[in-house]
Amino acid sequence: MINYLCIIQARVNSSRLPSKVMLDLGGKTLLLRCIASVKESKLIDKIVVSTSNQIQDNIIEKKLKIVNVDCYRGNLNNVLERFYLTASKYEAKHIIRITADNPLMDGEVIDRLIKLYQSKESDYSRFSNAIIGLSAEVFSFDSLKKAYENSRDDYDTEHVTPYIKDKCNVHIEDIDTYYRYPNLSATIDTLEDYVKMQDFYLNCQETNETMDIHSFIKYSGEKDES
Repeated sequence: MINYLCIIQARVNSSRLPSKVMLDLGGKTLLLRCIASVKESKLIDKIVVSTSNQIQDNIIEKKLKIVNVDCYRGNLNNVLERFYLTASKYEAKHIIRITADNPLMDGEVIDRLIKLYQSKESDYSRFSNAIIGLSAEVFSFDSLKKAYENSRDDYDTEHVTPYIKDKCNVHIEDIDTYYRYPNLSATIDTLEDYVKMQDFYLNCQETNETMDIHSFIKYSGEKDES
């Protein structure tokens, strides 16, 4: 049994920027950057990438084998089902949901979220007003099971947690002020996002800056850390 299982959802056929999880960011793919950032968490017990069973996502499974990260494959469009079956396979008690288009997830932020979830004894917790790209969610397996058994709407099955947020015990709290830049995006949805993020990683390599969300805040001109 896994206490806190992090499930990173990933696929190749993203509509706005196809194959974005395989794009290079300073020498590593977006997917591997996301995994590396999540690994900084001290409270996550295991990381699994959940992708589709479609042939185009074979490359994700092959890439993960090279770096020794578990991969679960399931329904392309019913992501809720995929999450439920992934969590069931690993007998997870609690799930942290991350999307692979967020290369700068912060382990400390994830751990703060888990502690918030524990302290409030909620079914579901997340931070609000955070930098776009720090959008982790944590929820119980029991709430995920309820969503899987009762959700019939396509939106619910694609986005995993709408049923949980509507029907279960939810706690949402503003993130602390350091990360409270809701208009700042550290996610990759478009080519413009990718160009900006690639420039950030190349800039870090040139200046020997740490490639993390703290440097990104400074790079974006939101905070003077000098």
